[in-house]
Amino acid sequence: MTETLSTENGRTVLRMQRSLRHPVEKVWRAITEPRELAGWFPAAVELDLRLDGPITFTFEQDPGAPADTQSRGVIRAYEPPRLIEYTWGDEVLCWELTPADDGCVLHLTATYDDRPGSASFTSGWILCFDALERVLGGSAVQEKEYAVLHEHFVKVYGLDEGVVLDDGGIRFERQLVRPKEAVWELLTGAATAAVGAAPPAGFVAKGIDPGPVTDVVVPERLTYTSSDGEVTWTLRDGNGGARLVLTQTGPAADHLTTWRDHIESLAAELAGANY
Repeated sequence: MTETLSTENGRTVLRMQRSLRHPVEKVWRAITEPRELAGWFPAAVELDLRLDGPITFTFEQDPGAPADTQSRGVIRAYEPPRLIEYTWGDEVLCWELTPADDGCVLHLTATYDDRPGSASFTSGWILCFDALERVLGGSAVQEKEYAVLHEHFVKVYGLDEGVVLDDGGIRFERQLVRPKEAVWELLTGAATAAVGAAPPAGFVAKGIDPGPVTDVVVPERLTYTSSDGEVTWTLRDGNGGARLVLTQTGPAADHLTTWRDHIESLAAELAGANY
């Protein structure tokens, strides 16, 4: 398995490949036929196998939901049994098969805009590829732990790094592996987040002198003043867990490392927790 992440034409491009001990024709059926896809793909798929053919993706937990622009796609390239490329909402997925002496190599190129979600996407596709190998009837593949994979790729891709904004503030956007309710619970601990009160300790990094909470929406947002600026934590639903966005108004560049360490400690605890 190989994984690379790059930026091309302003979009994020994830490339992955896996060697499979099965002929191209067999793998082609597994990546294009709905009955085969049902055993490993993350959504149920209906598709018209032709150039410009439409595709519909349906998730098991919401099978009755109407198809919107993010659950539809169209086939943009179709060269059986070698290549199929299609859109999935704003994302583009390109699947290629190349023959090998003992089977073939499956190449996936995914193009999208949500770079902070890249560890989630990579980990999810790895688990899908494991399921694909089981569908193909290969040797038993032990399922990997999603949280462990996710945190590994956060580090590999540098997704744990914050940025200094033009106005001197800082910003972190970090995908986490637990839902926002679990993250909020861990951040608050036994304390209560309330306007006018001091923020719970989980929301304060080392070296930050916190003032009172000025805004709180459980479990989505908390803002407090500090001697160095205003700190805001925002949690929303993300891919595989909560998406955290943390900002501190400037000048705050000196706190970049401190906040990174604080967020990574939180992420590690969430990855090892049993919620």
